[in-house]
Order: sequence, then C-alpha cells, then structure tokens
Amino acid sequence: MLVAILLVLTLGYQIALLRRGRMFARLRIDVRARHLRWASALWLGYGVPALLGLLVLQRLGGVGRLPAEFLPLAWALGVPPGAIGIELVAIGLGAGSLLGLILTWWRARRGKAPWTAGDARSIMPTSDADLWPAAALAVSAGVAEELFYRLYLPLLVALACRSGLAGVLVGTAAFAAMHRYQGWLGMLATFVGGGLLTALYMGSGALWLPMAVHALVDLNALVLRPALAARIRTGLKTR
Repeated sequence: MLVAILLVLTLGYQIALLRRGRMFARLRIDVRARHLRWASALWLGYGVPALLGLLVLQRLGGVGRLPAEFLPLAWALGVPPGAIGIELVAIGLGAGSLLGLILTWWRARRGKAPWTAGDARSIMPTSDADLWPAAALAVSAGVAEELFYRLYLPLLVALACRSGLAGVLVGTAAFAAMHRYQGWLGMLATFVGGGLLTALYMGSGALWLPMAVHALVDLNALVLRPALAARIRTGLKTR
C-alpha cells in the first residue's frame, strides 16, 4: 500500500510539472541569478523528494549499490555491477568533450552559438557572470536528477510492478519528458542519454558515477563550451 501511494503521488507530481511544460518546480526562491534559482528548484523539487521517498522505503542504500530489483535486468543487458570501470568512462568523457570543444571552436569561428541537441537557449549563460551559477545548476542537475530518475522513480515502479525493466523505462521516459522545453530533438537526446546513464549505474553498481558523468556533461555544455565560444567571438571582434 505504501509503494502504491508513493507511486501515485510521484507520478501525479510529474504530470503536473509536465503540464506546465517546464522541468523546474514552481517555487518562490529569492535568488537573483536564474541558474541558482533553477539549481535550488532541482534540489527542492527532485533531490529532496527522492531522498525522503528512499528513506520512507528504507532504500537509501541504493545510492551505494544497485538494488536487487534491477540485478536481473543488468545481467540480461550484459552490464552487471562491476562490468563498467572508471577508465572506460574517463575515455568516453574525454573523447566526447574533445569533440564538443572542436565543434564549438568551428561554430564560434563562424559566429554561431555552441551546438546543443535540441533548443537549450533558455538555459544557456548569456554573460561571464552567468558561468558560475550555471556550474551550480550543472552539478545540482547531476545529483538531484540522478537521485530521482535513475534510482527513486525506477525503483518505485519496479517495486509496484515487480519489473526492473518497467521501472527503467518509466524513469527514462519521464526524464526525457521533463526536458520537452528543448523540443523533440532534445527529448530524444535526453532519452538516449538517460538510457546510457542507467546502463552506467547498473554496470558500476553505484549511483555516484552516473551522477558525476551527468554533472560533467552539463558542465561541458553550460560552462566550458559557452565560455570558449565567447572568448573566440571576442577575439575575432578585436582583430
């Protein structure tokens, strides 16, 4: 009964946010920098509810080890805990970051903004003063969203349906749907990214690794590439 109640409340909350068309909860937070407001909203709207829900379910241990409900799926997918090491993740992140920087340099030289999968203009920094608040948003997203969409919601569905696959599909689909402000391409990219982060969680057995990867990817997109593009455009103007 407890699982059913939590699931209804959680899905109702997600539907309410989806109807608004924004990922960020409507919270009155007296912070001027918009990225800091959004970072606070992510914690209060996703991170804290996930932690409280896991505490009620007595499943906080899922942060440090993969819940038993997901083990059959992990083995079926060929990514049981321990199958993915930090070295492989580091290589993938390094290659992806380098490609993103090269593409950003190429576009900036032609007066174009950094490429993003979908329309992310509404959350991109517009000045140097936005960079450190954007960094706070990136880290908050990495931790709070992973807690909610990679652990809490999938586990809740898995407990209710007795299916780890159902939990992963619902969690990943909800994660993508909450990014609909980025358009269909952004939702598709988020769905694929969410699936990869889920595989990383299962293959590593600990949530901290997908949290770190998620945060680093967002830092690359929201801080590093915009800063690089701004410097290149400034250099071109001063010639």
